[in-house]
Amino acid sequence: MSAGNSGNGHEETKGGRVVTTEKTDRRLRVAFASGVRHAGSYLDELRRDERVEIVGVAEEAGAPAWMREDGRRAAAEAGARWLDDIGEAWDPARVDLTIVCSEPTRHARLAAAAMTAGVHVLVDKPVATSLSDLDALIALQRETPGTVSVVNRTHAPALRRTRAWIDAGHLGLPRHVDAEFLASGAFFATSVERPELVVDPALSGGGEMLNFLGYCADAVLHLTGLPVQSVYAMSGSLFAAGHAAHGVEDTAVVSLGLANGVTATMTVGRIPFAPGFGPTSSSLRVLGSHGHATADDDQPAVLRFGADGAGSHPVGGGGGVAPLRAWLAHVVDSLLAGRAPDYGLAEARAGLAVIDAAYRSVAERAAVRPL
Repeated sequence: MSAGNSGNGHEETKGGRVVTTEKTDRRLRVAFASGVRHAGSYLDELRRDERVEIVGVAEEAGAPAWMREDGRRAAAEAGARWLDDIGEAWDPARVDLTIVCSEPTRHARLAAAAMTAGVHVLVDKPVATSLSDLDALIALQRETPGTVSVVNRTHAPALRRTRAWIDAGHLGLPRHVDAEFLASGAFFATSVERPELVVDPALSGGGEMLNFLGYCADAVLHLTGLPVQSVYAMSGSLFAAGHAAHGVEDTAVVSLGLANGVTATMTVGRIPFAPGFGPTSSSLRVLGSHGHATADDDQPAVLRFGADGAGSHPVGGGGGVAPLRAWLAHVVDSLLAGRAPDYGLAEARAGLAVIDAAYRSVAERAAVRPL
């Protein structure tokens, strides 16, 4: 499946077979399958890209009324069409890329439907709420023509700079990585469309480990390139009454043992006030054999002080915006060039395996191996 029907051919190996895609000069046609979660921010970014045509937003006919209302609202606020039939969101005659933005527990099912239709698919994180569902998508991908990618933060400028320093030898060999991703409860009402999308396992699939831990796992794997051999996790509902009422964690600390004796610690959570000016903060620290580096998604920044208080203006966009903007640009670049984006189901599985192991570790109160 390509974004166009004219231009020079391009061959790539996919699932053990060679797939021919084509380059095109026309725009990438994008539709949204559900607008329940994160659709608003993705629509805002994509509609600014002149290479993209927003086809519309759709929802399943049997979805609850509030889901259809939220999808209609997301479409209206973005000036996009509402599609009455969700099949229109993955019709290959009208759509090149389907973006799945439902609640997490529907991600895998909607992704499978779009994959079967033959379009390219971009799935909001987490791509699935269980390893079995993700493995089913991996098996299905071998039989479908389009590419499948997953929303992630591996194109965050701070992470890319840190990896470049490692590649250049400035730090020697990475020996330990600290990764932190925290969301501020003070912004909860404005950064989460509906509280139940985060706290109700029937919709979210889990707590903040399922929601955020993949970001940190991706960062560790991106910086080290090493497989994870053991996972030990502790979690709890320390701050948020909604999380406690639904029996899901709002914070967690997870330790990893990687190949070659390398270690990592990851801290994630939704806390009253994250250490930053925006709704989230993300930072890294790498201890190398010959150097030490720290990185913050909100740095570099210009600090402003005045009569109306202090503020931070990150260069290139804040830590919540810049990684998403860079990733979506990469997806559009790749598909228009006939290439698969660089983060697909295999990369997503590595992260979800860490999340799965963290939940098993909490239940067993012991270190476990990823599956």
